Amino acid sequence: MIMITGGMGFIGLHAARALLDLDEDIIITRYREDRLPSFLVPYLNKRLFIETVDVLQPESLLGAGKKHAVTGLMHLASPRMNVPPAEGTQQTVQSLLHVLECGSRLEVRRVVLASSIAVYAGVEMPLWREEDTLPVQAPYPMTAYKKVTETIGDFYSRQAGLEVVSARFSAFGPLARGLYFLPAQAVHAAVNGLPLSSYLRGGLLPYEEEGMDVAYVTDTAEALARLQTAPSLAHSVYNIGTGQVTTHKQMVEAILRVIPDARLELRSGKGDGPQYPAMDISRIYEELGWQPRYTLDLAIAEYATWLRDGNPF
Repeated sequence: MIMITGGMGFIGLHAARALLDLDEDIIITRYREDRLPSFLVPYLNKRLFIETVDVLQPESLLGAGKKHAVTGLMHLASPRMNVPPAEGTQQTVQSLLHVLECGSRLEVRRVVLASSIAVYAGVEMPLWREEDTLPVQAPYPMTAYKKVTETIGDFYSRQAGLEVVSARFSAFGPLARGLYFLPAQAVHAAVNGLPLSSYLRGGLLPYEEEGMDVAYVTDTAEALARLQTAPSLAHSVYNIGTGQVTTHKQMVEAILRVIPDARLELRSGKGDGPQYPAMDISRIYEELGWQPRYTLDLAIAEYATWLRDGNPF
């Protein structure tokens, strides 16, 4: 039985499906969110269970774990990004410590922590690898919170003998409420017949030659499930991505192949900001045989169909 904190979130719901596909029974925790997509409904109260859990209250988390005899934990709950830094840091650390302590007391086999591609901010390498030295500086809240998560997770693992694994990823696809990345913004704009600018924060159009390594969420979830259920792992940090940069131009061209009349304008060239390389995914491939199954075109087509079917996110 695997318990997913933040199980009603974007990644959590897809991770639930991926674990079910691997014949794992699961608990998804809810706190602020309360939604269950159609693809999970058939499993409800059979192999999938929902518990109201506040990860900032350790007895709440431990009680749910004991109730269901949990054998593994996937920690996907995270603080909101728009809170003051002291509050966000406090929530990050407290919830993480409660999950790790819960894992120790329940003697689970493994705890998988959600990290992020954001930890690589400031790493000037042609390809981002797990063994790269990360700078102390944290230009974004996500960078700070996930570096803290990885560091505390590693320290706790060494001191308490609990296996803790951090997964660094970025993802797009169905169920993402926060439309922060161009893939989600552009697909929503195209499906709804609106210009891309109507979904942009700040109103500035992206540069066509900029981009990042971003995977389709179904692939990301499958990799997380593999990390959670693998009999053994040789490392404590794994990249989950595509292994290549998808430029904004490539993303828009893929969307136009699915929705030819989409209004997705971009600025030509590159800006003056940092350019992001791809993540090296050879570690997870060599150990677990995982690699993305979705091409960009297939991902866009499935995402657009999901939205056209009346799903708001």
